[in-house]
Amino acid sequence: MDELIPEGKTRILLVEGSDDRVFFDRFVNHLAETSDAQFNVTELSIIEYGGRDKLTLRLRELKKADNFELVTHMGIVRDSDFNTDAFRSVQDRIKTVNNDGPPHIQVPNQPSVPSANVPQVSVLIVPSVEREGMLDDLVMEALTIDPIASCVNEYFNCLQSAEVQVVPERETKAKIRTFLIAKNVDRATAVSGITDRLFLSDAYETSLWQEHHLWESPALQETRDFLTQLLD
Repeated sequence: MDELIPEGKTRILLVEGSDDRVFFDRFVNHLAETSDAQFNVTELSIIEYGGRDKLTLRLRELKKADNFELVTHMGIVRDSDFNTDAFRSVQDRIKTVNNDGPPHIQVPNQPSVPSANVPQVSVLIVPSVEREGMLDDLVMEALTIDPIASCVNEYFNCLQSAEVQVVPERETKAKIRTFLIAKNVDRATAVSGITDRLFLSDAYETSLWQEHHLWESPALQETRDFLTQLLD
């Protein structure tokens, strides 16, 4: 399992899936490029665990890696999702793998607050521990500075008024896609060209994101603090 933790990597960031990996990779690079602090970006490895149900398996795999003993910092990111206690769930999964025996992974007592011992472990719940949702909600919150965001919200309110059952787990993903279509609809682009490729990561490529420096958005402050602790 050594290849799971590449050589020279002492800091690990566990994320749910590919959208999360792209988001945090972009965010980390932004911090490295813009901060006066000397962040240990070259020591960081971002590892997907494939969804909340597979976190236990990934933690077990990490513990079995010979170079796990070199890890000094571990961050775990999980969506708060819906009708779940996400932070407690992460705590329970760490405790489960600790029952297998050493090495033990520290169990943080609070979200976004690193454990005291090495490896320091910190858990980030997105959009926050107080809110249901997912990474898309965090990104959408940053995008609300654009007037189009209110139009998107009105559209989904209209759907609900028309008794369309909007599934919470899909609503924000649909809002992001609708927002990005609206940002492109005034361009001389075939509709198929607009809709064929619209992913969460496309939001970071918009002129809105770039010109308004949305990696610095107040909506992302908790995430920024979390990454700063992990990299500092």
